[in-house]
Amino acid sequence: MPTTLYRIQTDSHRDTILEGIGAQLRGGRWNVRGRPMVYTATTPELCFLEYMVHLEGTPLADLPPLILYEIEIPDESTVWLEAHQLPVGWNDPYVTPLGLPQFADAQFRQHNTLCLALPSAVVPLSPSRNVLLNPLHPLRAECRVLRIEPYPVDPRLPAATL
Repeated sequence: MPTTLYRIQTDSHRDTILEGIGAQLRGGRWNVRGRPMVYTATTPELCFLEYMVHLEGTPLADLPPLILYEIEIPDESTVWLEAHQLPVGWNDPYVTPLGLPQFADAQFRQHNTLCLALPSAVVPLSPSRNVLLNPLHPLRAECRVLRIEPYPVDPRLPAATL
């Protein structure tokens, strides 16, 4: 049975959702600039929380509409890592430890896997996981976007969280 992942973003890159272009251009917590990566999660709510922590003070009302993508990946294409298997400081909210992107690259190579599932630094006790999808892996061709729909944001949320 295939696994379902989720991603939330604006609609501007709908046609390239599984290519990891944004992460490739800017780099990220788990990838170096120049290395494509698709950041997803096992639940829509974790996607939303991870999106929110990167707003840097931007009110939600000022954002373009958000879109939820439901993505199907092949079963058995994910390596699941627990917090104790990650480098020290992986969950520091303000500083990405040196070597974290290289750690992810090494894990992808060692396991020859499409995806790495990792705990969230935002909600560390949640069973939900962030999932890094490697768009360069051959199994990427078997991934499908199942559903694309607007992601409504409760208007009370900014007052409660920002």
